[in-house]
Amino acid sequence: MRTLLLVCMLWCGAASADDLKAIVKEHRLSNGMLWLVVERPQAPVFTGFIRVRVGGADEQPGATGLAHLFEHMAFKGTPMLGTTDFEAEKKLLAEIAKVGDAIAVLQRSKNGTTPEAVELKKKLAALTKQHGDLTDENALAQLYTLNGAVGLNATTDKDTTSYFVSLPKNRLPLWLMVEAQRLAAPVLRDFYTERDVVQEERRMSIDSNPQGALYEELNQIAFVSSPYRWPTVGYTEDLQAMSLSRAQAFRDLYYAPGNAVGCIVGDVKFEDLKVQLEKTFGAIPARPLPPAPVFAEPPSRAQRRSTVFFDASPRIFMAFRKPPPPAHDDFVFDVLDVLLGEGRTGRLHKRLVLKDRLVQSVGVFGGPGARMDALFIIAATPLKGVKNEDVEKAIWDELEKLKVEKVSDTELQKVRNRVTADHARALDTNSGLASALTWDQQVIGDWRYIADHPAKINQIEPFEILETAKKYFVRENSVVVDLARPAGGAR
Repeated sequence: MRTLLLVCMLWCGAASADDLKAIVKEHRLSNGMLWLVVERPQAPVFTGFIRVRVGGADEQPGATGLAHLFEHMAFKGTPMLGTTDFEAEKKLLAEIAKVGDAIAVLQRSKNGTTPEAVELKKKLAALTKQHGDLTDENALAQLYTLNGAVGLNATTDKDTTSYFVSLPKNRLPLWLMVEAQRLAAPVLRDFYTERDVVQEERRMSIDSNPQGALYEELNQIAFVSSPYRWPTVGYTEDLQAMSLSRAQAFRDLYYAPGNAVGCIVGDVKFEDLKVQLEKTFGAIPARPLPPAPVFAEPPSRAQRRSTVFFDASPRIFMAFRKPPPPAHDDFVFDVLDVLLGEGRTGRLHKRLVLKDRLVQSVGVFGGPGARMDALFIIAATPLKGVKNEDVEKAIWDELEKLKVEKVSDTELQKVRNRVTADHARALDTNSGLASALTWDQQVIGDWRYIADHPAKINQIEPFEILETAKKYFVRENSVVVDLARPAGGAR
């Protein structure tokens, strides 16, 4: 079968799930940090990937955006990287923190424009300028670039924060040294400046972006108590009033070695690497693991609806609450994702775009996270003159068909093949495999989910799709959010 051949090639010759499991080697340090290593000697390069189990879901009301803000801060360097005189800088950072946190207190109490606040902001600006003379905020990126780095970046989502880069194999000692320092002792330089940068990011991605505004509203009404309610980038009011002391406390709690998973894929030797890991990351003291999010999301007994008014073309999101992986129903949703929304072959595209000519585009995706109950989301943009309610009706019609008509064996096998091939294709590169391994370990709890996924998908039967549709695609489990122009808006 073509899919099986593709999987075999991407997994460096692994002919079965057991073979795949055999090529991933584990090493756990005494401080609790787990490392996953895959030897891929095809090219003299490697990808280093560190994923911490902390995201937007680990924040508290009133302090949203912290996980993402710290992702920005982690690029500001260490006591040895990014400064010309760290002892002098430490004293200046303490002054900056004192003034900045005083402003944050005033901002939180709605006194951010008082004469006292204005004077403090002037003092903070002067201190920040003085601090800039002692530091180089681009030192880390420049160091990696000069050593042949590709793809240096970081991401934050609801469940995790990740840091990754690809380098020539002979730069492995450099990467281990720098990243161990970043995990152990990052310096929160330019905190208040970066806080403003994140606020601008929010304005661009949500406040002035119709798709972002719609997605934020969807999550806010889909969940009552789940921390998936709030946006990863945070709310403006929380960001404006965020203090450095609170950010430092959050970082110290969640960036424990045992709460992080490292992965190296490429031209490396596992036995040699273990020794280097012990000398670098192994020297970081162990700390207690942070608590998991605690909440009680009540069952839904009614359809939840909302309209976002925005001067932009109408669009609609329909979502259904679903369990997270590795629940069996989640595998069925992986199949439904492709069956309904995979490009031009998906049922929704055939019906809404080609047959009924109701929408410009329609797609399916999951969100906002995967550590706890999440959403199966259908997004559509109507053609000019088509009402959102007509699009919603057509989508419901397609979903109802799944409850009464079994998917044919032929169509289901095509979907199975596509799901498995897409899953395997993501593992083709060193960075793709490292990302998948660390995500499965941190979110699902076991990287072996990758190996078991194809077999689980190929076991899905037509009756399971029918039963899943009956169970989840019901009005009381649905959330509908549409976007409409405000009265008097542009046409």
